[in-house]
Amino acid sequence: MHPALRRRRDPCLQGRLGRVADEPLSVRVGVGWGLVDPEPRAERLWRAVDAMEEIGYDSIWLSDTATRPDLAPLPALAAIAARTTRLKLGTGVLVVPPRNPVLLARELATIDLLSDGRLLPAAGLGIDEPAEREAMGVDGSERVARLEESLAVIRMLWSGDPVTFEGRFTQLTGVRLSPRPKRRKLEIWLGGHAPKALERIGRIGDGWLGSFVSPEDFARKADAIRAAAAAANRSIDEDHYGMTLFAARAETDIPAGVRALVARRPGLDIGDSVAVSAAGLRRLLERFRAVGATKFVVFPLAADDPEGWLAELFEQAVAPVEAAR
Repeated sequence: MHPALRRRRDPCLQGRLGRVADEPLSVRVGVGWGLVDPEPRAERLWRAVDAMEEIGYDSIWLSDTATRPDLAPLPALAAIAARTTRLKLGTGVLVVPPRNPVLLARELATIDLLSDGRLLPAAGLGIDEPAEREAMGVDGSERVARLEESLAVIRMLWSGDPVTFEGRFTQLTGVRLSPRPKRRKLEIWLGGHAPKALERIGRIGDGWLGSFVSPEDFARKADAIRAAAAAANRSIDEDHYGMTLFAARAETDIPAGVRALVARRPGLDIGDSVAVSAAGLRRLLERFRAVGATKFVVFPLAADDPEGWLAELFEQAVAPVEAAR
């Protein structure tokens, strides 16, 4: 068993997590929605959400883009919160730099409160494409600085204390946020795969949601994050390393857009990100689990029958992997 699949014997972890430090990590699989639907439709989303809730999926994740045909994640997740009772609500990933951090802190706290603590925020810089960067309207030289400052401001506001802050982009005097998130600590995971992004995750992130890397590369990048965290005198829970994957019934179900995203990563084999068949997804999940990934976001590629495909994937791949120890 890979060392990352068991918690390290750290007394701080035991107290913080409320469980024995070397207990096997829990594997959870959520559903990514968007990116693969050329015409987002409410009725299709609701059928899928009802299926996810009934079948037993852990979470739903909505992508955040400016130019692609996707639902805006925050209003959509608020609506999903009202329709469900247990499905967790993920942003994968929320593009932070263009947004006002005070308003964003309030919006995220509101969703977490109204969903009774089911929000799973993951944040990042967004898709690195010219059209996306242009539409977001943030100078490229400011994107990272805005992300880091915004996360600091959001976390201070979520504490409930009055915040006075003088930053490069944000100035606050005695601002107290209300409502606060339902949970005492609302963790923010980060996306990214470049060396600077991995250093940033280790330095300020609560977890990593990876994408378009092979299992072997995932292991190397996770180790880089652990090293960056140690250099910053902090640690990231071993339960907080995740991966985004795709699952198609057949090769012909893989959209050109997904193939293009894989092709942007030199040397990445499509089979490292996209599984073909439910059995193929189980094998791919197990490959990543063997190198330390425990949280997964899976995009179901089956335009003709997404609910049936979700049920098949859960029965044949998700449930067995989540139950394994």
